[in-house]
Amino acid sequence: MAREAVLGTAPDGADRASRYQECDDDDRFVTAGTRYRFDGSPEAALLYYREAARADGWRPRTTDGDEAAPLCFTKPVDGTTAYLSVGSPGEDVLDVEIIADHAESEWC
Repeated sequence: MAREAVLGTAPDGADRASRYQECDDDDRFVTAGTRYRFDGSPEAALLYYREAARADGWRPRTTDGDEAAPLCFTKPVDGTTAYLSVGSPGEDVLDVEIIADHAESEWC
């Protein structure tokens, strides 16, 4: 998952702070992500990642009502459904993260 192109791209105004990959052996899921220092708006980040995700083969995740979840995308990766989420957990921070497991859990 760490090789997904969308994890290596960022909007203008983003400086990569850290990149990570984790494997939870107990719950059997994998996480890969990048955290950025970001001085842009959340709307600008969302617009950027909508295009970057689609270019990398990700599709917007839909809810039960067939509405697109604005910060969540899905794609088959290594035999399971992976979830790409984009979020801002704090001021001037942007997280781009992929989570997947073989239990077919829904992560966002």
